[in-house]
Amino acid sequence: MPAVFRAIAAFLVGLIGGYIFLLLHAPLPWTLGSLVASALVALTGRSWFLPQLASDFARPCVGVLAGSAFTLPVLMSLPGWWDVLTVLMIYSIIVTILGSLYFQRVAKFDPVTAFFASAPGGLGELSLLGSSLGGNLRSLVLVHSMRIITVVFVVPFAVRWYMASDGTVSFAPPHPSETAELVDWAILIACGVAGFFIGRPLRTLGGVMMVPMVLSAAVHIAGLTAMTPPNWLIALVQIFVGSLAGSRFAGLSWPEFRTTVVAAVVWSLVLLVLAMLAAVLCRTFSDASLVELVLAFAPGGLVEITIVAYAMSVHVAFVVTCQLCRITMVLLLTPSLFKVLGQRI
Repeated sequence: MPAVFRAIAAFLVGLIGGYIFLLLHAPLPWTLGSLVASALVALTGRSWFLPQLASDFARPCVGVLAGSAFTLPVLMSLPGWWDVLTVLMIYSIIVTILGSLYFQRVAKFDPVTAFFASAPGGLGELSLLGSSLGGNLRSLVLVHSMRIITVVFVVPFAVRWYMASDGTVSFAPPHPSETAELVDWAILIACGVAGFFIGRPLRTLGGVMMVPMVLSAAVHIAGLTAMTPPNWLIALVQIFVGSLAGSRFAGLSWPEFRTTVVAAVVWSLVLLVLAMLAAVLCRTFSDASLVELVLAFAPGGLVEITIVAYAMSVHVAFVVTCQLCRITMVLLLTPSLFKVLGQRI
């Protein structure tokens, strides 16, 4: 099947899955529905997967979307989040140590693979770093992929349950700008396109999302535009993100599922419980809501958690800042932490 037809088929699979979840009134339907549908197709061995172009489109869009949440008042409030960021750093170190013990004792990973599988950072960065030091690349990719997928799937349902028990019926998507003009579109498109090409040399560090986010934040803080992406574009990006996540199940064998995947899902659920405890702790001194704090500590991927936060209409700038700090801290601290503790755990 030609690549263009595979891409169209993959998009339609994600679209249909998202629409079914929308009819079922599931939280974050376009992301979760496309994820489930694409995963089911991937497990059958079909090669109906979105090309790299889909990721190249989705990541700058998510960056522009996240950047639109940064305003001058938000920028001025950044120093006030130091206490939450401190807890976040301590949380990241603790779960890395506990996870290393877990993967060595339960999944029987070697020390290098176990250590880098447990760190709650970026999938690509930690997988490459761990494999360069002798870790099992396939196991690292599977563990981090399942961590991201589990977090993205569980968190929306948990948040909906919490909001229902707290008296909130449901969360609504953000309201797009009603008076967006052609110049607003031109500015945001320019942020995405220019940010993509500027960030390409830093692709492994998330540059194709980060640079568009910085540019989008700059134009919003400067007051050049107040436009936020419309809901149809957000839904389209969610389909791409969900489909790309679901396609990670391709080539999964039964032995890998029975050992690596199950161990990864169990550890991901433990991470979420620990993230909830850290969020409850921070709630005692932070003005952020419990939902915002849970998303700030949720050990998912930056792109995926940004989409979740935006779709829930929470404080996106706060969540994204915390997620960025977590991923950056893990990336910077993990090599040194491994040298100090890796062989002793």
